[in-house]
Amino acid sequence: MSRIALTDERGFNQVFAPVGSTPLRMRRRSDWFVDQIGRLGAQRVLEIGSGTGETAAHLAAHTPAEIVAVDISPAFIAEARARHQAPNLRYELFDLLGEVPLAFGQFDMVCGNGILHHLVLRLPEVLGALHRLTNPGGGLAFIEPNFLNPYCAFIFGTRIGRRFAKLEPDEMAFTRGELRTALPAAGWREVQVATRDFLLPGLPELLVKPTLAVEPALEATAATSWLAQSHFITARA
Repeated sequence: MSRIALTDERGFNQVFAPVGSTPLRMRRRSDWFVDQIGRLGAQRVLEIGSGTGETAAHLAAHTPAEIVAVDISPAFIAEARARHQAPNLRYELFDLLGEVPLAFGQFDMVCGNGILHHLVLRLPEVLGALHRLTNPGGGLAFIEPNFLNPYCAFIFGTRIGRRFAKLEPDEMAFTRGELRTALPAAGWREVQVATRDFLLPGLPELLVKPTLAVEPALEATAATSWLAQSHFITARA
């Protein structure tokens, strides 16, 4: 399954190796964020937890929006700046909960891929800070792991799985209900949580096409859609 490509300064796994299904999976997710920028007409976008910068670079290349990508890891920010440059793209070292929240101004959209589940213990504070960073009428777009997915249940819910995935001590996947409760409580409205995506990271190439063939039916059927790997979350400020 998925392999570790890069760990942060504390040795925790933050980036999947680009093998098997992983590049396609990341491209599909980046394209979803592009769609959300277009839907909102966002001119300034903040990506939280940008890692080595691939998603932010994709957004900058496929939209005219100004993309500000932030991470708490100096190593990741240095790597992102070395790999990606664009006139509408900047990478900044930033701790959402440890620095001045408005350091980079207001945004029309805040987003992140697999970030909120690192911050479960401070989720109300995080969602509130993101709300304050977002212009009235602006939006939020996040993709987070679904705890009910068997793969996620293993790596988040068992000791051996957590060791295998090199998870942070407080890292935990979400149920749909938890997200539907937490966002409105922090002031977000028009909250939508769509659970989908059966393309696991690091899936062998020979399994990619069969997975893509059955995925639409699995996502469209109530009996199986709740088992998908990820929650695709949108809301309005």
